[in-house]
Amino acid sequence: MRAPVRSEADAFRVVVLGAAVVVVCVLVGWLVAVWAGVALLALVLAVALVAWLRAPDPDRRRPLREAAHATHPRGAAEGVRHVLVVANETLGGAELRERIVGEDGAPVEVDVLAPVLTSHVHLGVTDVDRETRAAQRRLERSLAWMRAQRIRAHGSVGRTSPELAIEDELRDFGADEVIVVTGPDERATWQERGELERLRSELDVPVTHVVVGDGA
Repeated sequence: MRAPVRSEADAFRVVVLGAAVVVVCVLVGWLVAVWAGVALLALVLAVALVAWLRAPDPDRRRPLREAAHATHPRGAAEGVRHVLVVANETLGGAELRERIVGEDGAPVEVDVLAPVLTSHVHLGVTDVDRETRAAQRRLERSLAWMRAQRIRAHGSVGRTSPELAIEDELRDFGADEVIVVTGPDERATWQERGELERLRSELDVPVTHVVVGDGA
């Protein structure tokens, strides 16, 4: 857990602010009623606690960013733009193609990751054979679409944890951009929810969301 005080300046501000809060609460208790002063103090402490818990932690590990900045044993060649496409749905569509190819038409290499999207129950009992086969089919169809678009691509089926699967790909290949391809929101699995938010908060490369209509 992060420390609320990280420097002498922080300590000084905490002391001054705390003293001011105590003085105000005492005045309220004296002028209005004791219970009012106590209630105000409790409210201020509750608000401070919530604000502290919601504040970003500068010491928190960011494994996705660490992986993206690691030495990539199978990274793209020099001068080639590298795009990681997280295929939660089968790839397709003009919007996705335009995003991958880019406006300048520079050389691009795509790493397609097909996560294994499963239910809580199946994951809990490690019964993910059906979902793994679905991910494999999704990957094969996506790579076939890439070939039809004449885009250089390779891919793999990820782990049952999309976050760990993405971390693996970033560590192996790196990425100049990440594109997350999903179906409509109402079809999102529990594993996909929050995925974009975390990627955007941890990575310092563009993270794009493209919605397609075809199921895997």
